[in-house]
Amino acid sequence: MSIRLRLTIYWAAIIAALLIVAGIAVFLLFERQQWGALDGALLEEADTATAAINRLGPGAASDSIVVRLSEERDLGPRRRVRIVSGDRVIADFGDLAADLPPLDAAHAERGVRDGARGQLRFAIVPFELAGAAATLEDGVDAIAIRKSIAKLRESLLLIVPLILIVAVSGGHVLAGRALVPIIALAGELSRIDPRDLSRRLDPGRVNDEVARLTRAINALLERVERATDTERRFAADAAHELRTPLAVLRTGLEVALARDRSPTEYAEALASALAEVVALCTMADQLLTFARLDQEAALAREHVDLGALVREVAEAVEPLVQAKPLALAVETAGTLTVVANPIHLKRLVINLIDNAIKFTPAHGRVEIGVAARDGLAILRVADSGPGIPSADLPFIFDRFFRGKARAEAGNGLGLSLSREIARLHHGAITAANRDRGGCEFVVTLPLALPQIS
Repeated sequence: MSIRLRLTIYWAAIIAALLIVAGIAVFLLFERQQWGALDGALLEEADTATAAINRLGPGAASDSIVVRLSEERDLGPRRRVRIVSGDRVIADFGDLAADLPPLDAAHAERGVRDGARGQLRFAIVPFELAGAAATLEDGVDAIAIRKSIAKLRESLLLIVPLILIVAVSGGHVLAGRALVPIIALAGELSRIDPRDLSRRLDPGRVNDEVARLTRAINALLERVERATDTERRFAADAAHELRTPLAVLRTGLEVALARDRSPTEYAEALASALAEVVALCTMADQLLTFARLDQEAALAREHVDLGALVREVAEAVEPLVQAKPLALAVETAGTLTVVANPIHLKRLVINLIDNAIKFTPAHGRVEIGVAARDGLAILRVADSGPGIPSADLPFIFDRFFRGKARAEAGNGLGLSLSREIARLHHGAITAANRDRGGCEFVVTLPLALPQIS
């Protein structure tokens, strides 16, 4: 069902409800006004007549009052007036063929009644006549009022549907006109080539909902364009990075097989090939991690003690520290729990500590600290190495970036992977050179909320 049709249905339902309520209200008010005026006049005349009859008593004088009342034509063209006492009709004047109200005269209550055939409307007033209970029935022709009420009902039954049809048709047209910018926006958006995301939609000069939607779509297109360009560069960089070690591996094997060589030379060629294969496997593993990172980090999250994880990694790298040798200082502030994927969080910690060990000269110092501040868990990894050149600092987290001043080999994916892991855990990672030498990496992650048992 289209938005235009839904809007039309909603509009039709609202208008129909309003028209029905208004029609019923108008009809009831008109009906009440018509009958109220007649009923009030009838009861007033009947009360006046009964008061006069009580004062004069039964006889010719009271009959003359009834006769005069039956000849009144101010309330209608026909009139019938009766005085009934028990089963006896004392007086009956006016249109004797007119219908009478269906009531028990012995138990009549003051009020207004319709005639049996709906022709006359009677004011019923009980009173005492010569010490006996009597009832005055004063009726007037009500056909004109009934016709006017019926005519109004018929008019409303005709006008209300017509107004509803016109209103719904107008609403359908207006809904279509209101959706024209949306349709135009959809058409313009469909003409954007996925291979060329540089085009943007025109928000127009009116700052309305469509303009805000257009700006949101333009912002999305910009983000998609940046992400697409990043992925394209990543694919190109990955192909370039893989091509070099593959070319070296191929050349080495071709040279080794070009002529007969001694076992030592073959062993050296195989060792060199193995080193290249190990580097390729490491890069392939990191590329695969990049491809799966979003899904894996979201699916397997649990409460992880960051301090315990850091101590575990520090114990695992202790042989590397002793071999260089280096001084390793680890300081953790009790239990600091974060919600994270333990495998990826461990990879982040390993990357940072491995970098610190790699770029710290022998007899240097690596410091690892875990603390909490302002609802955040803070991991700090600092070394006493040469630091990072100022020109390289803005780019060290880019994929495949390797600073020219770095003497150690690497594929430039470790820090980029660490940043993605931190981002997927709603954290951040920064790097800065220390005043006394060396570099310091700081990772911030949100602390887990206390668990309610």
